[in-house]
Amino acid sequence: MELKDEELTELLKGMELEEPSMSFTRNVMEQVKFEKPPASLKTRVDNRIIYGIAAIFVAFIAGVIIYAIANTTASYKLPELKMDFSEAVDKTLTPGFLIAFLFIDVIIALVYFDSILRRKRIKGL
Repeated sequence: MELKDEELTELLKGMELEEPSMSFTRNVMEQVKFEKPPASLKTRVDNRIIYGIAAIFVAFIAGVIIYAIANTTASYKLPELKMDFSEAVDKTLTPGFLIAFLFIDVIIALVYFDSILRRKRIKGL
């Protein structure tokens, strides 16, 4: 038995719609006022995840480029550059320079460890 639109509207006209009492609506709305508003549904994405994915893509792209360059048969020849840095390195890396460099590194490390220990002590309090 199928009802047509006209028959369905005739049946619905004869029915009474049920409505809740005014006090019910008021009580529900008062309860809604006391409800805690929902937290934001926006999720935060950790930046380390984004940087990790970006690093993987960069590594893949670099690998493809390196592979393509390594397997090309170029007919041209790149000019050869002969550089000799031995004199510059010998003049720069003197014992005094190395001692000063290590001294500065030790100072930086001590400052870093001090900041770590201060953070731990503040969290412990």
